[in-house]
Amino acid sequence: MPEINARTRALEDIAALARQHQLSAGEIAAAIGVAPALRQGSRESSGQAAAQENRARAVLVRVLGFLGGTFVFAGIGVFIALQWSGMNSAARVVVTLGSGLAAFVLAILATREDRFDKAATPLLLIAGLLEPIGMLVAFQEFGSGGDWRVAGLITFGAMTLQFGATFGLLRRSTPLFAALLFGTLFWWTALDLLDVDNKLIALVIGGAMVLAAVGIDRTGHRDITPVWYLFGASAFLYGFFDAVERTPFEIAFLAAAAAFVYLSVVLHTRTLLFVATIAILAYTAWFTGEHFAQSVGWPLALIVFGMFMIALSALAFRIDRNYVRVRAVS
Repeated sequence: MPEINARTRALEDIAALARQHQLSAGEIAAAIGVAPALRQGSRESSGQAAAQENRARAVLVRVLGFLGGTFVFAGIGVFIALQWSGMNSAARVVVTLGSGLAAFVLAILATREDRFDKAATPLLLIAGLLEPIGMLVAFQEFGSGGDWRVAGLITFGAMTLQFGATFGLLRRSTPLFAALLFGTLFWWTALDLLDVDNKLIALVIGGAMVLAAVGIDRTGHRDITPVWYLFGASAFLYGFFDAVERTPFEIAFLAAAAAFVYLSVVLHTRTLLFVATIAILAYTAWFTGEHFAQSVGWPLALIVFGMFMIALSALAFRIDRNYVRVRAVS
C-alpha cells in the first residue's frame, strides 16, 4: 500500500512539473528512452502496411498482365482467322508454325534472365499450341493426301521429342506436361493406326497415364499430376467397363474402382478418390437402371441407390480426411 501511494505521488509530481514547464508527453517519453521503441513499432507497422500494399499492387499488375496478354493473343487469332482465306500456303505456315517457333525461342531466352523468367511458361504454352497447328497446316497445304493419322503421328512425335529435350534442359513442369500430352497423343494415334480396339487403347493409355503420374508424384513436379490422375483413371475405368459390360465379369468393375480408392489412400491423392467414387456411383446407377427399371421394385431401388450415394459420399469424405490429407498436413 505505501508503494502504491509513493507511485501515485511521483506521477502527480511529474504531471505538475510537466504543466509548470509546458513539457509534452513525447518529450517526457524521449527523456526516459521510450521513444525509440515507439518509433521501432511505428516503423514495423508502416513496413507491414507497405508490404501489404506491394502485394496488392503485384496481384493487380499480374491480373492486368494476364488479361492484356489474353486479349492480345485473342486479337491476333481473330486477325489470322479473318485473313486466312486470303493467305497463300507459305503465309499460312509462317503465321502458325513460325509464330510457334518464335514463341519457343523466346521462352528459352526468357529462362536465362531472371526478370523475364515468368514469361517463359506462357510462351511455352503458346508454342505448344501453335507449333502442332502449324505442322498440321503444312501437311494440309503441301501434302499429297493420305491418312491424317500419319501426319498426326509425325507431329505428335516431333512435339514429344522437342518438349522432352526442353524438360531435360530446363527441368520445369510446363515442358514435362507438354511432353506427356504429346506423347499420349502419339501413342493413342499409333494404336489407332494399327486398328487396335478402342477399349484396349483406353486401358493401355489410361494405365500408362496413371503410372506416369505416380512416377512424377515422387518428384518436384507433382503439381501437374492431378490432371493425369483424372484423365488416366477415367480412361482406364472406361475401357475396363467397356470390356466387361454385360459379361460374367461385369462385377469386376467395382473391384477395379475399389482398387483406385485404395490407390488414392496410398498415394494421398484426392483426384483418384474422386474418379473412383464417381465410377462406383455411375456403375450402381447403370446397374439399377439396367435390371430394375421395368420392375415394381424400381422406386425401392432408387431409394436404396440414394442411401448408397449418401453412405458412399460420407465414406469418401472420411477417407479424404483421415488418409488422403495426411501428406498435406505433414
